[in-house]
Amino acid sequence: MAEGKTYGTVLIKAKHILDYMMSVDSGVTLKDISEGVHSPKSTTLKILTTLSDQNMIWRNEESKKYYFGTELIGYGQRAMADFDISRISLPYLTKLRDETAETVHLGVEQNNKVIYLQKLESPQSVNLKSRIGGKLNLYCSAMGKALLADKTPSELDEYFSEVTLKASTQYTVTSISRLYEQIEDIRERGYSIDDKENQEEVICVGATLRKHNKVFGAFSVSTPEYRIDSDKLGKIIDYVLETKESIEKEL
Repeated sequence: MAEGKTYGTVLIKAKHILDYMMSVDSGVTLKDISEGVHSPKSTTLKILTTLSDQNMIWRNEESKKYYFGTELIGYGQRAMADFDISRISLPYLTKLRDETAETVHLGVEQNNKVIYLQKLESPQSVNLKSRIGGKLNLYCSAMGKALLADKTPSELDEYFSEVTLKASTQYTVTSISRLYEQIEDIRERGYSIDDKENQEEVICVGATLRKHNKVFGAFSVSTPEYRIDSDKLGKIIDYVLETKESIEKEL
């Protein structure tokens, strides 16, 4: 986020209103918004009227509810065209690499695979079978399992109907029921673990990058088994969760 003094209290309040509308079901009343952003009805109404005049929101005269306007569609499309998850996350992933002294990856899902976008090498030598542009399976990697945990039940059903589960190592989980159990665990704790499932003797901790119900990618920390114990694993998990929170604030 850009540093320095901000100007325009009304702009900030307008953003709070739009953020609130984004966080709830479609269609909200003046009362809902006023209470949701902790602003007087009179002030909220003035901002809503201005936003409506600019076609950024619109009001259904029958239900008295407000909705997002068509003007925002163009902004959203341009934002997605300009969006670069690598650029946004790189400073935080670099810090994560430095904090853990282990290799950090960034990836996105494409055609039921994870595609590596970034690889930040550990200062300590380790032989990892990964390269930018390379692919790995969702079901046996930290980034992949984190991405699976963000899918809906129907999306998961579709994924498992399309993919043949083959073991990459002796530790790879190829049982769909067991993978569903892992997915539930990931949803509860907010991170995933690849315990030598994709590459022998390599352990990874991963998490997704998500905002406004959209997943932008995933990242992970990879370390050889001989360099990790329960204490270091706990620290890596903490760093991963802190990094996830920091990047998602920037999205």
